[in-house]
Formats: sequence, C-alpha cells, structure tokens
Amino acid sequence: MNTGFEGVDRILVRGVNWVGDTILTYPAVQRLKKAFPQSHLAVLVRESLVDLWKTFPSVDEVIPFQPGKGWRSLWEDLRLGFSLKREKFDLAVVFPRSFRSAYQIFLARIPIRVGYRDEGRFLFLTHGIPRDDDIVQGHRIHYYQRLLSTLGMDERLYPPRVFLREEDRRWAKEKLERMGLLDGRPLIGMNPGATYGLAKCWYPDRFGELGKRLVKKWKASVLLFGKAEEKTIAQEILRHLGDGGIDLTGQTGLLQLAAVLENCRLLATNDTGTMHLAAAAGTPVVAIFGPTDPATTGPWGEGHRVVRKEVSCSPCLKRICPTDHRCMKDISVEEVEEIVDHHLRNRMT
Repeated sequence: MNTGFEGVDRILVRGVNWVGDTILTYPAVQRLKKAFPQSHLAVLVRESLVDLWKTFPSVDEVIPFQPGKGWRSLWEDLRLGFSLKREKFDLAVVFPRSFRSAYQIFLARIPIRVGYRDEGRFLFLTHGIPRDDDIVQGHRIHYYQRLLSTLGMDERLYPPRVFLREEDRRWAKEKLERMGLLDGRPLIGMNPGATYGLAKCWYPDRFGELGKRLVKKWKASVLLFGKAEEKTIAQEILRHLGDGGIDLTGQTGLLQLAAVLENCRLLATNDTGTMHLAAAAGTPVVAIFGPTDPATTGPWGEGHRVVRKEVSCSPCLKRICPTDHRCMKDISVEEVEEIVDHHLRNRMT
C-alpha cells in the first residue's frame, strides 16, 4: 500500500443514494477496510439505506443523515459538515459524483478527500480522479473501486454480499410459514417496478402472464416485491395470478427483503435495486433491461441472465421513453419464460 497513507486512523465513506448502487460499493468498502484493518471506518448514508450497512462487517459505524430541500438543504449540509469535523476523520472516499456530496465532506475539513472530480467538485477534493470513457462504460463495481487506485491498493475484487442476521432470516421464515409457503413449492420473486422511471419497466400484463404460466407449469407461488407506491402495479399482476400470487409490496425492510429473496428459486425483475439485493443474497436473477446498460449496472456474479433487445436507441438512459418503447415492447413473455424455465430445471435437478 502507498506509504503516504500509513497514518490513516479514521476513515469516512460518503455512501451513494440508491439501493443497487449501495450494494455495488460493497467490494470497494471491503477492500478499503482490508487495506486499513486497524482504522475506524464509518459510512455516511441516507437514513433510508442504513439497514444495508449496519450488518456489513467492514463497517464500524453508520452515520445517517436526512437530506433537506431548498434553503433547508444548505443549513443541513452546514450542520452535517460541522458535526463530522468534530469526528476528526483522516481520509474520506466520496462515492457519489454530485456536487453536494463533495461539498459535505469539504465542510468536514477532512485532510484527504478522494472522489471523481467532475461536476465542479475539484475544489472540494484533494485527490480528484478523472472519469475517463473506459471507467464510465465499465461496470459500476469497477467504477467505485477505481476511486481507491490513488491509495495504492491491490486490485483484488470481492463479490457483493449482503450480510443477514438470524433475526432477519427468522422473520422471513415465520412470514412465509404464516402464508403457507414453506411446503416445498418453488417460490419465484418478481419486482415489476423501478424507482428510476417507467422506461425501465417491462409491462405488468406481461409479468402477470409470465407468472400465470409459472404457477401452472411449476406449481409455483409468485411473490411480488416493490415499494408501497407500486402496489397498483402489483394489483394488476395479481389479477393474472389468482391464488398463485402473493403481494409483499411495501411490507419488508431491506434486510427482511433480502432474507425473503434467499428463499426464492429466482427473481424475475426490471433493472432495480432489488435485482442487486437478490444477487448479493445468492438468488439467481433474470433481469429485463431496456433503456439502461447491463454492461454497467447488470447483476454481478455467476448464474444470472439478462434479457435485452439490441435496438438502435438503447441504452438511452431516459426515465420516460420519448418514442415507442420498443426496447421493452420487443421482449416477449415466451423468451423470458424460456430462460426462467431453464433456471428452474437446473435448480430442481
């Protein structure tokens, strides 16, 4: 390791703001802790993501914050910066590339501040890393690890893994038992929504038809996951599934969701945070991609499959499709069903 950083005793990681991206930073944080095993490592993260860090063994402390809006955000950043300054951190790694995240860390007066230097942030960082085309077009696992290159670390890559407590697994088991779902039938998860925008969503009627076929062919139960505000999507799908569908939208915390996913034979999903959570929990994923690029945000690890059509306008990264949404329209129920069937046959033999 670079000897210029040997005196680092207290490290602060400014965490990212989304579930999926959080999981994709796990290998970098694990690598950071391995490089500084005696240092105190804290993660600064939005309150909604605290659960994803509180069981992570490489982290010694989780510092939650709630971002304000408008003028309140300026006051909140000042308050947060002064609070962090009292903690006397030696090194900060800023994973988000927003202006605000770098500004928060600058206010804390941490001597070594590492992050990507675009978005006008170069004044706030002591070690600004350029975002060249190779790193931007690569998988986000490598994107986040690149920030550690200035610290002289080795290139070892740890796979993302979510660490569950026995209480999380017990909660999942008891919930599934109460619903009569631990009787040997295959459990198949579905996540038909997407926080980023409607353009990322395959159609509810196609998820419903897929689930209906799996219930009939495999005697499966289909568990629907998502945020509470996505319940209308779940209700539309349930009309296809009848008694074979279980609506769990808005009913689980993040670690509880991961524990339920552990019990699923696979997850069929859009490009979502739940997709990455399932992969980190060891559950095979069949991921449907449209406007986003699986080369950068696809599920990490072996045993996952991506369904995607090569169309001229994809990946466009738009939240709402401005044309005909053919990147999703061209994906049929039959081709997703074939991939899911292949997974289930392999898992049950």
